[in-house]
Amino acid sequence: MKERPLSISQLRTFDRCPKAYELQYLADPRTPLLDMGASVWFGKMIQSIIQRAYHDVPLLKGHLQVWQQACRPIFEDLQDWFSLDVECRTSGAANSKARKDWEQAHPAYSVLSARIDAYQREYLSDWTWSAKYPLTAYYRWSTTFARSTPMSQVVLPHATLVEGLPVCWPDGEVIHRFDGDDGVQEHYRLLHGVIGGAHVVGVPDQFGVNPSGEAWISDNKVTASHLSSEELGYDNQLAGYYLLLRQNGWIGEGQPTRVGHCYLKEKEPPRHAWSDISCYEQIVLPQLHDHFARLKAAIASGSFPRVLGLQPAAFSSCKFCGVRRACLPPHRHGERATGQ
Repeated sequence: MKERPLSISQLRTFDRCPKAYELQYLADPRTPLLDMGASVWFGKMIQSIIQRAYHDVPLLKGHLQVWQQACRPIFEDLQDWFSLDVECRTSGAANSKARKDWEQAHPAYSVLSARIDAYQREYLSDWTWSAKYPLTAYYRWSTTFARSTPMSQVVLPHATLVEGLPVCWPDGEVIHRFDGDDGVQEHYRLLHGVIGGAHVVGVPDQFGVNPSGEAWISDNKVTASHLSSEELGYDNQLAGYYLLLRQNGWIGEGQPTRVGHCYLKEKEPPRHAWSDISCYEQIVLPQLHDHFARLKAAIASGSFPRVLGLQPAAFSSCKFCGVRRACLPPHRHGERATGQ
């Protein structure tokens, strides 16, 4: 357990391309991610809001807490911008005369937008922001989510752990983790275990056990793609959480368990998808042990071949890889620069 711990995210990078794993996790200095989408940043924001709901913090209050902590210098600007944005979006269709007249009569709207955009470029430049979802659009999404979503739609019943931390005291009273200074209290704890002989860490967003003894493992996903029930049954991230929970005594051998995702999309109510773990013992868990063993062996041997060019362009993972520009052998960089 003294070795550097691995994770499911690391394993997925390695399985996609060993060279990308080396560049991302082992290079000295580590190659920074070049194309990490801001949706990852926003997903963490939404998860922080939902986590607070398990500790008796209403969604809207949690939303305000999270955004104030993450964007303190422009937090008031974001609130003022949202109030005007509601008026703007009800003034008329985009590019209509009514909308343009409203914008002309409310110059503060464009001023606030410019200030927020400047903050995004200056302080959140490590993330790749799309034209459709700048910081203002994510704030609109988060505010609408917090105002319109019943807590029952996102809170897993009978939750025991959220972000690896207990929800309640032994007597059943809810632990109020977010009552004090948000910067000093513990809000996240990894589970440690051994998979395929490797030291592995991870934690599901939520874990609970219902009164009949069935365990539930859930992750929240801010994504346009949804896994089917069958696909969830083979998902190695959820399987990794299952193993870690078993090894840490939260799930007993043979205990009925369901795994799933809560999908969070803009302008849609949250949607839950679940699967049993009938494929785990025969297929999923042996495969997970094998893949972690291969990753551990690659680290020991220092062997990280590239997959560049192995697949046709339509199937290659290279175009989506955050370290692809650092992957080419040194003699190829000149070719890229000259367009050859």
